[in-house]
Amino acid sequence: MSSSPKPLEVAIIGAGFSGMMTAVQLIRKTTVPLSLYLINDKYEFGKGPAYSTTHPRHILNVPAAKMAAYPDQPNHFLDWAHQQDAYKEMDKEVLGKVFLPRRDYGRYLVEVWAEVLAAKRPDTAVQIIQDKAVDITTAEGQNKIELASGQTITADYVILATGNEPPRNLPVSDPALYDDPNYIGDPWNNKAVENLDPDRDILIIGNGLTMVDIVIGIMDTGYRGVIHTLSPDGLAILPHRYGYISYSKLVEEVKAPYKLNDLYALINKHIKVFKKSGLSPEPVIDSLRPITQKIWQGLSLEDKQRFMKYLMPHWNKIRHRMPGHMYDYLMQRQIAGGMVVHRGRLLNMTQTSGGLSAEILETNTDTPIKLDVSRIINCIGPNTYVSQSLNPLLQRLVSKGMLHADPLRIGMQVTDHWTLVGADGQEIPSLYTIGGNLRGLLWETTAVPELRGQAEKLAGEILSKATNV
Repeated sequence: MSSSPKPLEVAIIGAGFSGMMTAVQLIRKTTVPLSLYLINDKYEFGKGPAYSTTHPRHILNVPAAKMAAYPDQPNHFLDWAHQQDAYKEMDKEVLGKVFLPRRDYGRYLVEVWAEVLAAKRPDTAVQIIQDKAVDITTAEGQNKIELASGQTITADYVILATGNEPPRNLPVSDPALYDDPNYIGDPWNNKAVENLDPDRDILIIGNGLTMVDIVIGIMDTGYRGVIHTLSPDGLAILPHRYGYISYSKLVEEVKAPYKLNDLYALINKHIKVFKKSGLSPEPVIDSLRPITQKIWQGLSLEDKQRFMKYLMPHWNKIRHRMPGHMYDYLMQRQIAGGMVVHRGRLLNMTQTSGGLSAEILETNTDTPIKLDVSRIINCIGPNTYVSQSLNPLLQRLVSKGMLHADPLRIGMQVTDHWTLVGADGQEIPSLYTIGGNLRGLLWETTAVPELRGQAEKLAGEILSKATNV
């Protein structure tokens, strides 16, 4: 009598969008018995920090028509949204151009997960484990995952879908400040906008999209004081202006081999054409998105380093924009005096009897100024250097030499198949990663249009490897 084949065992550590959608694709595509473990310890399953919000004015930065969870069903989210009571009366083409609330996208992901579970094969087992992974041991083709609770899980393959790290801590002369409840080191923590003094000033370090969320959350508490923001470029964030104009001329001229100087000259040529028409250059940069990863992988390490040093702020300014009406809201806050944008850098923070004091040096000035505030919120963006990770699992893997940073220190060192490469330069073929951890390899790897494709590709890679053993 023959026994049933041993199921393929896959463990996914992290169950935000990337982790959940990889699980979805594994469940959809498997042709063999599958045991799937999803280890999640922080945010609501499938949503991560981005889609766990319940705030109605925390909105997507990509219009509805581009937010499908499945690469092969481009209208999947738009169709879902058009069936909801809040949007069913809208013209569908118009709805596709709308930036919907992120809480609605979170509801959509819950339904995506429920539907795939309802349709799974009988020999597919799925277990969601609310716990924290703290170590992985790999030996003889098996991976043993140790959890904070003391439980262990074994799996044939492990996927690190650990998402974005909190920002690195801001500079201080006394590290005790980090424990002050008025210093918010993790802006995705709900405490950032809780228990505010409604009349005392607040300082936000960073002027990106996270700052926008924080300002909205603060203002909706009835706050009456002044919000100060600080970054080297001031408020450089731009609005979406043109409803995603399609532009193809630049891509037609981009040819391998890719060299940064040649690309810079070519892009500038097309930007000048746009400016002659009275248009700003965002559609030119947007047109590169389908081939950005290919270009990045074709650049030399020296060119990548030069891009990071000289061009990255300009790239991020154009690529990571906000919906127009939210941009208008921030401008109105500034005009009314409720928001003051400082262009410069932070020198130090200290505790005071009534809160915190920040010493900042504004650009083109020699004399620092002090801001006495009730709260300082760190919005400088996620820490990308894995050797400085606060995640106990990543710390442990770094210490064991199983994980180390890519040469740019913006992600993990991996192969072209997204398996980890240890400090000894050797591939660990049973350990994969996805999402922001692939920045060094892919550069553009944070938005749904990239992540959904990664989830499908990674699921196919593991199932292909497993069935060919």
